[in-house]
Amino acid sequence: MPPERLRTSNHQGRQKSCAECVKAKRKCDLQQPNCLRCTKQRLTCTYPPPPRTATVASTSPDSDETLIDSLFDDPGFELPFDLDIAMAPDVVAAPDVELLESVADFSGPMNNLERTNNALRSFGGAKAHPVPTRIERFPSAKTFSDLIASELFESRVGYSLEQWKLAPRMMVEMNCTPWSHPNLYEEIMPRSMQDAFAACALYNSRTEANAKFVLRHITERASELVDQPIPTLPAEVIARAHAALLYQVMLICSEDIRYYGQTHTLLPHLRDLSHSLYTIVLQDQSKHEDHSGSLPLYPSSAARMAWLSFIFRESCRRTLLAVCQAVSICTLLQGDFYSCNDAMAIGNRVTISAALWEAKSPLEFAIAWNEKNHYLVKELNFTEVLRSAGAKDVDVFGRMMMIGLMGKDDVSAWLHSKGGKL
Repeated sequence: MPPERLRTSNHQGRQKSCAECVKAKRKCDLQQPNCLRCTKQRLTCTYPPPPRTATVASTSPDSDETLIDSLFDDPGFELPFDLDIAMAPDVVAAPDVELLESVADFSGPMNNLERTNNALRSFGGAKAHPVPTRIERFPSAKTFSDLIASELFESRVGYSLEQWKLAPRMMVEMNCTPWSHPNLYEEIMPRSMQDAFAACALYNSRTEANAKFVLRHITERASELVDQPIPTLPAEVIARAHAALLYQVMLICSEDIRYYGQTHTLLPHLRDLSHSLYTIVLQDQSKHEDHSGSLPLYPSSAARMAWLSFIFRESCRRTLLAVCQAVSICTLLQGDFYSCNDAMAIGNRVTISAALWEAKSPLEFAIAWNEKNHYLVKELNFTEVLRSAGAKDVDVFGRMMMIGLMGKDDVSAWLHSKGGKL
């Protein structure tokens, strides 16, 4: 230890690194007035001020909030594990009652996307910030808990997070997610999805003893995915998007801060994938009109071709919306409240029909197509669904999208009016 910074002069009983070394998680040599690292990199070297020796703060020492705030306010605080994770810049104030009432007031069908954007912007207010280019520390517990516990967040995002938690097990046990059809990979599964499938199996079997190994495996596979250029073949693009979504879901929904800290790695890649998927969806729509007539039951080849086309087309469309939703939620969790991309809704379509999506064979699909209601939702306009659909027509994915746009209470009320429930 340098002679000019003896322990006897440090009232806190331990040495304090300079702010730049703490920020970079590097060892500080504690030289005065500037440490060697700051001198070499021409950084402004500042050491923390001497601790206050006055009386203890009036807040109870047993208060979790006081303890957490004091830790994050201490420039010398370092994590017990080496993770490169995010810190939201400001504490998010909970939305007031007046705002929540205005958000919940949907007197007409919508523009729901515009309403959602306005609600998020009002919620963020002056404290909304762009996503940091390099994420260095995790959100303070106060910021994160305020956001998660807010009524607005739960109303729009809570249901989707519940479905995210189920996705890794669904993939392993049923070969599907709400946005990926069970028969999509029946013939061939690209390598990116093979790796993600294996990661899901490990994730589902994780224990306290193997959690560190599972985390390392997931983050390594995710890093490998990000390091590879986005493919050009549509089948490879959708597989890459499914893999990235599954990795992100596992990192966010693990309820382990070590996992959550790696979510920033995949976020730019998901944004790039959304643009590739958007191009594929628009190209497909320009080449193939959505079939509107009846399907022949015999010969079965016609029904099979229509079924396979539906599986790929709707998986692409759903995956695009799922990726956009994931990007919005992740940026929202990082403190950016300007996260909904209105432009991605333009030209987008998705078919809302649980009977079609859940059909187990070409024959079952053709019968459902001819006898059941199905709704082609364009540009996230659910007006016709709200007016004419039944509760059983809307599957889990449709409910995820509707709740994100309308809020959980309104969708629950609509389902109840149709004889169903959320």
